[in-house]
Amino acid sequence: MKQTLLKKVLVISVLVGLLMVPLLMIQGVVFERSAYRNEASHGIAQSWTGSQNVIGPLLVVPYKVHYTEKHWDENLKRYELRPVTQERKLIIAPQKLMIDAEVRTETRKRGIYAVPVYHGELVFNGQFDLRPLDELHNQENTDVELLPAYLSVSISDARGIETQPMLTWLGAEQEFAADARILGLRNGIHAMVGSLTREDTPASFHFVMQLRGMENLGFSPVGKSSTVKVAANWPSPSFTGRYLPTTREISEGGFSAIWNVSSFSSNVAQLLDKCGASDCSALGNDTFGVKLFNSVDIYQQSERSVKYGILFIVLTFVAFFLFEIMKGLRLHPMQYLLVGLDLSVFYLLLISLSEHMPFGLAYVIATLASTSLIAFYVSSVLHSIRLGSMISGALLLLYAMLFGILGSEDNALLMGALLIFGMLGLVMVVTRRVDWYALTDNVSMRVTPKRANGDEATQTS
Repeated sequence: MKQTLLKKVLVISVLVGLLMVPLLMIQGVVFERSAYRNEASHGIAQSWTGSQNVIGPLLVVPYKVHYTEKHWDENLKRYELRPVTQERKLIIAPQKLMIDAEVRTETRKRGIYAVPVYHGELVFNGQFDLRPLDELHNQENTDVELLPAYLSVSISDARGIETQPMLTWLGAEQEFAADARILGLRNGIHAMVGSLTREDTPASFHFVMQLRGMENLGFSPVGKSSTVKVAANWPSPSFTGRYLPTTREISEGGFSAIWNVSSFSSNVAQLLDKCGASDCSALGNDTFGVKLFNSVDIYQQSERSVKYGILFIVLTFVAFFLFEIMKGLRLHPMQYLLVGLDLSVFYLLLISLSEHMPFGLAYVIATLASTSLIAFYVSSVLHSIRLGSMISGALLLLYAMLFGILGSEDNALLMGALLIFGMLGLVMVVTRRVDWYALTDNVSMRVTPKRANGDEATQTS
C-alpha cells in the first residue's frame, strides 16, 4: 500500500508537469493572436491615420541679424571688418492656450479584429505676448530685420486633418498650409500672419481643426497657461502622459476630462529656448492625453486566465486523489490525463469563441462545455452520477470565481490568494481525520477516533 500510494502521488505529479506543455502552447496561441490583432491595427493606421499628438500652436518669427566681425586678411596682413548676415528663428509660446476637443468614436475592422478610431473637432483659442520681439532689437552692435511670421501646429499624422482650417489672427482670417516649418516637427500645418510689432500685444487667435486618429489623442502643454478639455463617447478612457486631468467624469455614455498645466509644472519653456536654435522634436516628449482603452481585451483576459490553468488542474487532481483514498476508488493515470486535457482545452475554446462573440458569453459556453464533458466522463468512470455532478459543480464554482478575478483587475491578487487559501482550507477540513500513517504503513485507511478520558484511543490495524 505504501509503495502504491507514493507511486500514485509521483505519477500525478508527472502528469501535472506534462499538462504544463499544452497550457504553454495555448498561452503561445494567445500571444500569436494578439500579435495578429496588432498587425491589423497597424494596417488600419496605414489606410486611416495613427495615434495623434498635437504640439502647438507656436508663433515662429524668422529674422535676419546683420553685424560685422573681424577677419584676418592675409594679403593686407591686418584685420578687416566684414558684414555678416545670419538667419534665425524666434519661437514664442502662447501666453494663454485653450483647447476644447469634442471626440466621436467608432470601430474599424480588419478581418475579425476591431480597432477604435475617432473623429475630433478641436477648437483652439489663445493669446500671444509679443514683448519678446523687443529683446531682438535690444541686441548690441546688431541690426535685426524681422521677416513675416507664421503660426505653426505640429500633428503626428497630417493625413488626419479632414478639412482645411482657417486661422483668425487679430480679427483677420488666414488659410493654413501644409508643413509645420519647424525643425524636428515637420508634420503639421502653418499659417502666415505677416509682420509683427510689440503693439499687437495681446495677439489673439482662434481656429477649428477637424482631426481624425486612432486609439490615442495627445497634446503638448506649450502655453504658459494651458487648458485642455476632451469629451468623447468612449466609456473606458486611459489617461496617459506626464500630467493627469485636473477633473474628470466617466460614465457608460462617455467621459470628459480637463487638464490645467502651467509653465511652472512643465519644462516647455526650457525646451522652447533650445528649439529656436536646434531640433524641436523634444517637445513631443512632454505630453499628456487619453487612450481609447478597451476594458474587455480578450487576449489580455485570456492570457490571465491561462495562468490559473495549472491551479485548476492541481485542484481537480487533488479532488480525484481524495476520492480514491477516502472512497476506496481506483482511477487510472490515463483518466487523470484525459480530465487534465479537458481542463486545458477549455482555454483554447475560450480564446477562439471570444473572437466571435462577447467575452462573457464565450466564457459561459466554454465553461459549460468543459464541465459537462467532465461530468459525463467521471459519472461513467466512477459509475456514480452523484460524484460526477459533485466534481462538475465544484468546477463550475471555480470557473465562476475565476471570472470574477478576471473582471476585477485591482483586486485580482487578493481574490486569487483567497481562492487558494480557501481550497487549501477545504482540503485540510475534509482530510482532518484521515490517518495518513495507516495509508503508508501497509494498513487500511481508517478515521482516527476521538480521545476519551484524556487517553488516546487504541489503534487497530
